Amino acid sequence: MKQFFCLLFSIVFLSANAQQENQSKGKSFTIFSKYSMFPDSLRNAVPRIYEGKTYSAKEHYSDSSAYIFVPDHFDKTKPFQFVLWFHGWGNNIDSALIQYKLQQQFYDAHLNAIFIFPEGPKNSPDSYAGKFEKADTFNFFMKEVNTFLLKEKIINKNIVPKMIYAGHSGAYRVIAYLLLHSSYQCKGILLFDALYAEQEKFAIYLQQHSNCKLIDIYTDNGGTLQNSKNLTIDMLAWKWKFIDKEEDDCTSNDLKNNRIIFLHSKKQHNDVVTSNNNFQRFLEGLK
Repeated sequence: MKQFFCLLFSIVFLSANAQQENQSKGKSFTIFSKYSMFPDSLRNAVPRIYEGKTYSAKEHYSDSSAYIFVPDHFDKTKPFQFVLWFHGWGNNIDSALIQYKLQQQFYDAHLNAIFIFPEGPKNSPDSYAGKFEKADTFNFFMKEVNTFLLKEKIINKNIVPKMIYAGHSGAYRVIAYLLLHSSYQCKGILLFDALYAEQEKFAIYLQQHSNCKLIDIYTDNGGTLQNSKNLTIDMLAWKWKFIDKEEDDCTSNDLKNNRIIFLHSKKQHNDVVTSNNNFQRFLEGLK
């Protein structure tokens, strides 16, 4: 009888540039899961069409991979987190790792955590999260991740990690659905110019989970300004405590001592992740 959770995995072989960008400061893997976001029946039945161009399921919605990085300072005997990153439009795992220096920033934050980067709509202008929008699929995906990490003796069975969901731009959608469907407790939500919609899902989760932290950085021209401002107006009416500051004025104490943080950035949409090493800074604020 086949095991219920079937996992194919391999040591990751990134492009030459990606290998140079992600020097060995730990262990890197690529896994493939039938519970990944894609392939997905909807994009096979209804192709994505944007600005007159069709994005085929075969080319853009068939990659079931996820990249995993375990830093060399990870201690499996202590409580830890899974940090999940989701890319935005027109990107993929390899390109996002390089463009936003994700692995280096994650490593330098020095959390006791494992970095997981599932592939989304690959090189496509699309926020659709595929099977992760369905109940329980993400939980099955994480069971396979856990099975793999246990087999590799990277984690201990008796420690249940918390989640940190982070992403740029169109990643807002998958994060919002994970807040609905994931059985894992979320410790932090990091939105990098990404609050395009689903504000009610974020607000409800924050209301119901007082230990979850939100950091939302937004720009003038990225399309998230008004939604971020509207959410702060709602929070004022609800008498929620939060801060709304300029990115360059935000200190490490601000990040550590406040639960809900809105940051206005003067940078461009694609610069907010690497500006001031924000991914690293925001993760440090969750220690």
